[in-house]
Amino acid sequence: MDSSIIGKIEKARQYAEEKDRVNITSFSATFKGNHDQYDVRFENGAWRCECHFFSTRDICSHTMALQRILDQMLTEQPEPASTS
Repeated sequence: MDSSIIGKIEKARQYAEEKDRVNITSFSATFKGNHDQYDVRFENGAWRCECHFFSTRDICSHTMALQRILDQMLTEQPEPASTS
């Protein structure tokens, strides 16, 4: 194997261990829920999901699961707006 590739592989391993190097600012994903598939997006620090629960509460199990998966790699997120 080319020595420059070996160095890049080692650097990638180091980066993968240092998750604070990554800051996700936007992305989209398809989430396979128990009843359907949902498009979930994260843009400008805010979540969007096309499921019914999210449309009434600005949070849902799909966005919460992705928050847990991505942990510290997301930009700061505002708290969901109060619906009371």
